[in-house]
Amino acid sequence: MRREREKDLNKYINVRIAQLKQDMEKAHDDYDKQWYNRIIQELCWVKSQQHNCYIHDEVKHWKDNYSYLP
Repeated sequence: MRREREKDLNKYINVRIAQLKQDMEKAHDDYDKQWYNRIIQELCWVKSQQHNCYIHDEVKHWKDNYSYLP
């Protein structure tokens, strides 16, 4: 059953990057090619796992200063 398979995010990101590269090769507009390249760069950054984006601190700060929800 598919539901019992372990999720492999690294594999998903690699497949998605490959799809975006194919789409980038098919694009005729330079702006579109740059957009695909930017998305690929962001996925590579996510995949690298060498970053520390301090997301928890930023979310807390955002909620304290800007959230109107309890």
